[in-house]
Amino acid sequence: MKIDQFEAPGLKITRTFDPWNGAYWIAWKPDVSMWFQDRKAMLKFVAWPPKTPTGDRLREWLKSFESDAPTKGQPVAEELSEEVLKTGFGPECHLDETDPNFQTRTVI
Repeated sequence: MKIDQFEAPGLKITRTFDPWNGAYWIAWKPDVSMWFQDRKAMLKFVAWPPKTPTGDRLREWLKSFESDAPTKGQPVAEELSEEVLKTGFGPECHLDETDPNFQTRTVI
């Protein structure tokens, strides 16, 4: 999980990326903080005008993540070894049609 932070007077934004949830932000203003997965909603919550030094710096900071932002799930699939792909998710997922337990179902 990778964490980046942006700080300004009266504002703190933490960007976190993990392969399962993708990128998300936690934005803090005095007396309130919120969790966002949508960049536009986070910018609306922050309400910092774009033509100010801090507003421009914030948007440049957000723009820096656009080029290296993989979609959800990509890093996990690339890191899986062949052994995990063959044996992962339990042995019942890897049965062939000749196995007598191939058509069994579990009712819970």
